[in-house]
Amino acid sequence: MVCVCVPTDEGKYVKLGHFGDAKYYYHYLFEGGKWRLAKKVSNPFTGQHVLDEDEEEESEKRINIYEMNKECDFIVAIAFGKGGQKFMEKRGLGVIKVKPRTTVEEALQEAERFIKAGVSSEGRLH
Repeated sequence: MVCVCVPTDEGKYVKLGHFGDAKYYYHYLFEGGKWRLAKKVSNPFTGQHVLDEDEEEESEKRINIYEMNKECDFIVAIAFGKGGQKFMEKRGLGVIKVKPRTTVEEALQEAERFIKAGVSSEGRLH
């Protein structure tokens, strides 16, 4: 079973903009060749911007967003704030980058390709 976190504002499209600014994080489980929505997590940090953050800084917002999604193996994103992708990867979350206007369904198809190719959350093939 693999868990994938998809950031969204309305449930149809991947959040256009930074991962940390999504209104919701949908946690999907992939098992038996099918996706199942396991949990919807509200993001209380939407719209809170961290100014002058360097790549290594562990801001409260970033830490809390990680804590909300750490049970997942992968996170889908269009973009991150400075250092955000590195922060998540350092903690074992694989990152699947998608293009703007990607639907949640398309993001899950992309995640499935990663899973079937044997890519671990550390970005390595099994």
